Amino acid sequence: MLNRLRRFLVLVAFFTLSISAVTTYAYEFEFRDLGTAHKVANIEGKMVLIAFTSESCYYCRLFDKEVLTNKQVQDFLRGNYIFVRIEPGNDKTSFLGKTYTNNELFGAFGVRGTPTFVFLKDKTQITQVPGYMPAENFLKALRFIVKVVEENYKESFEAYSKKKDDYKGRPTIVKIKQNDAQFVLNYDKNAKRVDSIPSNVDINTVYVTTSVEIANKLKETGVVRVLLVENR
Repeated sequence: MLNRLRRFLVLVAFFTLSISAVTTYAYEFEFRDLGTAHKVANIEGKMVLIAFTSESCYYCRLFDKEVLTNKQVQDFLRGNYIFVRIEPGNDKTSFLGKTYTNNELFGAFGVRGTPTFVFLKDKTQITQVPGYMPAENFLKALRFIVKVVEENYKESFEAYSKKKDDYKGRPTIVKIKQNDAQFVLNYDKNAKRVDSIPSNVDINTVYVTTSVEIANKLKETGVVRVLLVENR
């Protein structure tokens, strides 16, 4: 898996473009605190995608305007990742038992330039991708990494990038405790508690339910993450 991801890092360099002045836009579901984002991701069984950016970074502003505003990118991020933005500064977070400022996080992850994207699963750094990619190629990278990590996908990124793929993510039911459910509902804007099947199911919304029947039906419709709250 690691060899495929290393080859992936080399290939993404080919996707850099020349660009013009831009305006920054926010992603509604992004986190700013790594500790909180990491805990939510662990509860939901997702990867964390850390975007190390800077307000003075030209390509970061382009990423915000051209990539984060892309609906397909947004949908796939909502379903499969917890996205957290880290900018230089002295804001503090508690991450893996230690306290860091944002400036210290840049050093802890060995980030030397922006934008840099770090992919985490639990306590493991999966890969790190420096530089800007346009939306289409960024989406391919997001899909590829999920398929490698969660479904043991075997092909190289070079082979995968040449294919058309509408992969949405693997529908999964995650059993959680009540206090974890409340934490997710408090901090994840993409999470929603349900007591019945919604009239319009959004497969990229994180649905939280105490009903096994509802959880199974949501999974059958393709919902990527269903959180089933255990009653004990």
